[in-house]
Amino acid sequence: MLFSKDTNNILKRILKLLRPYIKKISIIFVCIIASAGISMLFPLLSKQVMDRGLLKSNFGIVVKFSLFTFALVLIDQAIGLLETKYFSYLNSMFQYSLQKAAFKHLLKLKLQYFNSTNFSEIMGNIGMDVGNISRICDKGTFIIVSQIFRIIGGLVGLLLIDWKLTIVVIFVVPIRYFTVKFLAKKRKSMFKEFLEYNREYSSWYGDTITGIKEIKLLGIDRIKIGEFIKKQKNIVKMNIKLAFLDKFNEYSESIVFQGINCMLYILGAYIVFQNGVTIGGLFAFLTYSAYVIGPISAILNIGYNFSNIIPSAKRYFEFIDMETETEEKTKNLVRLDASKIKGKIKFSNVRFSYREDEQILNNINLEINPGEKIAIIGANGSGKSTFINLLLRFYKPDNGKIELDGTDVSSINLKDYRSLISVVSQDLYLFDTSIEGNISIGLKKDEANIKRAAKRSGAYEFIKDMPLKYKSEVGRNGSKLSGGQRQKIAVARAFAREAKILILDEATANYDVESEMYLNQLLTRDFNDKTVLIISHKPDILTKVDRILVVDNGSIHQFDNYNDFLVMNGAV
Repeated sequence: MLFSKDTNNILKRILKLLRPYIKKISIIFVCIIASAGISMLFPLLSKQVMDRGLLKSNFGIVVKFSLFTFALVLIDQAIGLLETKYFSYLNSMFQYSLQKAAFKHLLKLKLQYFNSTNFSEIMGNIGMDVGNISRICDKGTFIIVSQIFRIIGGLVGLLLIDWKLTIVVIFVVPIRYFTVKFLAKKRKSMFKEFLEYNREYSSWYGDTITGIKEIKLLGIDRIKIGEFIKKQKNIVKMNIKLAFLDKFNEYSESIVFQGINCMLYILGAYIVFQNGVTIGGLFAFLTYSAYVIGPISAILNIGYNFSNIIPSAKRYFEFIDMETETEEKTKNLVRLDASKIKGKIKFSNVRFSYREDEQILNNINLEINPGEKIAIIGANGSGKSTFINLLLRFYKPDNGKIELDGTDVSSINLKDYRSLISVVSQDLYLFDTSIEGNISIGLKKDEANIKRAAKRSGAYEFIKDMPLKYKSEVGRNGSKLSGGQRQKIAVARAFAREAKILILDEATANYDVESEMYLNQLLTRDFNDKTVLIISHKPDILTKVDRILVVDNGSIHQFDNYNDFLVMNGAV
């Protein structure tokens, strides 16, 4: 068996990805085979020019076969252009399809993946793996597959000229086989180590750039440079080792081939002197021997060349096989009619933990009625965000269930379900586009809705003073805006969705007092048809909500009003 069972499975998956391009691949193969067939004629034509033309001083023969050779070259080049057209399409589209599949899968992965992997590591891994897998569509790979035809034609040519010299050529096969097998095994092991070094570096790099503000404040740039040198040193060393191994493979191939050529010249000259073959026949034999030796080495080098592809393909498919948010239930999902949703939320015996020894939420039983305004408070790490993430289906309860209007949320189409909820997160994010684009993202463009949402959130007060108004660019994550302006745009985005459930996670943390009081009044006055959950410890909003939920040590305690909460906590 040329490859292990694991490697064969990976190759089958790669070939499956190539199925949509089977017509293009077929045309490329036809072009390569036709080109190989034409090239097989060149040694025979050279033999005729040498033996019947030059050695016999027959000028007509020289002209005839030279023009014939030139005509074949023109045909061969035309075939090459056609091959390049389809090959470039295949190479580009295959790489695009891998990137597209990875990106689509990335958007569907569970939140836990992004909590444990930074963007630099994700980009580094996907970029390297796609680049390496795409090498299977390199021109060299197709040529390797087509070399079997050159070998057959070359062997026929060799046998027709001299069978004794043919044995010498075939002698190269076992020598190259064992050499390449040893080097390929070593390279595969080294490349796995190289991938791991790159993964560690990408992870460290992403973590460093994300914390650039802290690095500047703490003055630890020299420490980070030291860490960079240490991590890059491993990558540089492995690059040198891999390059040396590649060169050693080339040298071993060159030495074996030159040794065989040396023997062929010596033995060939002896046979020519004995009148066994003509001079033209000897040169044709040497050309045919290259046709056989080169492809044999290329075929044997498949394992060596794939030593990059297989580890990357394995990691890529492991990534593609990661469980997504929507993977567990794809059939018989409930499709919702947003106009009929009332917004009643019910938690029944819900338990959740990130680790077995640490219970975050324990046996939560809770009902939130349609149109209620609920405040959620609790110490840092008490489980407030976990409660919201469970409701948003970023996580699944370990036990129990969450219902919306009496329907288990896990049985609802995820896209439909999340379209019912508007969220302003504490760690909000603005996209690098205009204010208008950020407010209306994911919605049909409706200027009236955008302006209404901006006025309700308080964003209109600063938008009207900007030169481009709603067309103004916000920069990456709102870098061109102040903290309060960013927050108002995020609130406007949530309002523009007109969702049945509104979740505000410290949504007014950067609001000025006047704007915050206005928004709190608005929430309790104009949102009677929506269920609103507010994470906040500010008294102004706590006095206006219908109920207060206190998350503490995995449990949730309910208070009907702010005074009851103060009494229970000994504040009054």
